[in-house]
Amino acid sequence: MNKIFKLVVMATALSFCGVALASHSTDTLPQDSLVKQLQLTPEQIQQVKSLRKNTEEEIGKINTDALKQDAIIDMFSSGIWNDAEAKNQLDAIGDIQNQVRFQRAKYLFHVSQILSREQKQHLQQILIEKQLY
Repeated sequence: MNKIFKLVVMATALSFCGVALASHSTDTLPQDSLVKQLQLTPEQIQQVKSLRKNTEEEIGKINTDALKQDAIIDMFSSGIWNDAEAKNQLDAIGDIQNQVRFQRAKYLFHVSQILSREQKQHLQQILIEKQLY
């Protein structure tokens, strides 16, 4: 039961990230759909692939130790709640999420730099509609 609860808490934390932190993958980066929607040229596609690789590397450098902390899980086990410990763990998880969001926004910004004016406008529309940032 304890493992299941840990998995649920971990999945909930990761679901807010926008990027799968556990595997340090950027599979959720919107590259593939953007390639199709923005009708990128072969040269632009190669540049996006390079940007994606760089982003994957940066996300891989993010320290995810806070996701392994069991402070909140331990509170459920012990039956004793500690506001400070819970806030610290959640703040640490939030920090990881913010770092991933930052890398994602940076990735999208760099992608926008290789686009034509029309493609940039289309990207901005996509970002607003789908909240990809």
